[in-house]
Amino acid sequence: MGYRFTLESANTVAKLTFGKVMSCYRDIYSSSECYEEFMYFLDQFHQNLYSNDMERYMRSVRTIHKTLPSYEDYKRRLEKVKYDDTFLLFWKDALDALRELSRIFEECTTKSLLLPPMKDSDRCSYNFMTSPRTLRMLFELHKGDSCLILQPQEQPHNATIFNAFPNFDVALRQADMWPAVLFWEGLDDYAFIPVKHEDELLYLYEIIKYERYPIDELKRIAEGKKKTSHYIFQLSDLHFGAKNVDVAERRLRTLVKSQLSKIESCDSINFVITGDAVDKPKETAESVYSNFAEYIEDQCGQKPIRILGNHDINTHGIAIFHGKQHIANIVGEYPKIKIIEESKVILLLFNSNTNGNFAEGEIGTVQMTEMGNLLDKVGNLENYLLVAVLHHHLLPIPKPSYYDQKWFEKILPTNFMDMSLKLLDAQLFFDWLRQRNVRIVLHGHKHIPFFAESDGITVIGCGSSTGQIVHKEKGKTFISYNMLKISERTITCTQFAEEVYGAGAKNIRTEIIEL
Repeated sequence: MGYRFTLESANTVAKLTFGKVMSCYRDIYSSSECYEEFMYFLDQFHQNLYSNDMERYMRSVRTIHKTLPSYEDYKRRLEKVKYDDTFLLFWKDALDALRELSRIFEECTTKSLLLPPMKDSDRCSYNFMTSPRTLRMLFELHKGDSCLILQPQEQPHNATIFNAFPNFDVALRQADMWPAVLFWEGLDDYAFIPVKHEDELLYLYEIIKYERYPIDELKRIAEGKKKTSHYIFQLSDLHFGAKNVDVAERRLRTLVKSQLSKIESCDSINFVITGDAVDKPKETAESVYSNFAEYIEDQCGQKPIRILGNHDINTHGIAIFHGKQHIANIVGEYPKIKIIEESKVILLLFNSNTNGNFAEGEIGTVQMTEMGNLLDKVGNLENYLLVAVLHHHLLPIPKPSYYDQKWFEKILPTNFMDMSLKLLDAQLFFDWLRQRNVRIVLHGHKHIPFFAESDGITVIGCGSSTGQIVHKEKGKTFISYNMLKISERTITCTQFAEEVYGAGAKNIRTEIIEL
């Protein structure tokens, strides 16, 4: 059995596949746009389903069409009984029909999701992974309920649209290896298998046809296709020593441990902390950071690589006449490089606190000159990927919808905060990066996750990894961190954030950077 779905309906298909009828029902009435999208999904259902029992399934579709109340009727009834949107009003006939529709996807023992590449450069694999012809060929092997084949109709430009599929994080960590197929049986039995061409794809589905327990054979194939990778785990703006950070720190430790458990034992990892590890340069705060750094080292076998932020050297992070910045440069021995030989990566570590008042920063020509001297001493430099690491941001960062201003920001003149946080020599530094063929820049400072490409340079900002922001919704936070997977020809950047303490970090963005 096969089903071609639009990217807009991916969440609906995922919930129906895993029998999440109530959640799907709630989504339908979450907004008028969601209701219209679901009705379009129903209207197109017969065109997208490949089955030898179409009439049985279309009866369920027609029943839902007939029994599902309109969005306006649902909301009118909700207001009449004085419920809020956390409650559901049950239309039993509609729910029964929705449950039958769910069984169409759920009843297949083995399920699969085709994953075309996210970049336009590989048009051949994009075409065969999303082609109706491919699905028809696979359907010929599985006309009954032996396997469910889910195929997106178009190439995804952001993999997070598939997040509703359980175990999708397995495929997401290997987005650089797409095109691929994610197979699963139940919730915990799964296999991720990259494919290079159409014949290889057909072979995988022939295994399902002939094997009584195909998932074991698929796992064997998946094991043989694994490649070792190197990860950079970016944290930032921890602000240890600030009020109420202790709860966030305990939560961050759990999130780190959970993320590391999903990385293959043969892979290597480095933690990079892009500034403001402490809230004030005090022994008590540094002690808390040291304990956390020891925890990181215990987890991955490497000490975290830390660069300085404005709070690491100035009380409250505010500099007046930049008195301590020059001292910090000497103590920290900046600039410096970290060569990661196994992945052919060189981290260029800068102190962006050498000048400026308030929370401003500057790299300065002295650091650029000295970093150039260090790089000129590296043999075969052209074989390495250069990654610059600093605290201050290079590009303007827009405020997201969840971000609220602190009380003092609201009384200050418009744009004062942005001006007082900037990197004074951002343009000059950008020119230096470009001429030195630096491909990636990692930074923190603004407490907002960020991703942008400019003149061939990818700039990646990490939010506060202990959620040091003011959220517009009371009780919420935004604990965030970045994972960079470095492969031979690509870097996969995945940004995570947890908005409700303990609710689990969600993928908020995945980007493939081609080298």
